[in-house]
Amino acid sequence: MPVVTIQQSPGRTKEQRQLLVERITEAFAEAYGMKPEGVTIFFQNFDDEHWAKDGKLNADRS
Repeated sequence: MPVVTIQQSPGRTKEQRQLLVERITEAFAEAYGMKPEGVTIFFQNFDDEHWAKDGKLNADRS
C-alpha cells in the first residue's frame, strides 16, 4: 500500500488539493493495478519561516 507525502508551502485551495489526490490515486491504481482504497496521501504544509532555497529562508525573499 503506497503512502505519498506532499510537502508544500500553504496556499493551495481545498479544490486544488482534491484534484491532486484524485489524480495521484488514479495513477497509483493504474500503474500498480490496485484499488484506490490502498493509496494514502498526507499533506505537510511548511510556512515561509520553515523552508529555504538557495541558502535563504523563503520568508526573506522579496
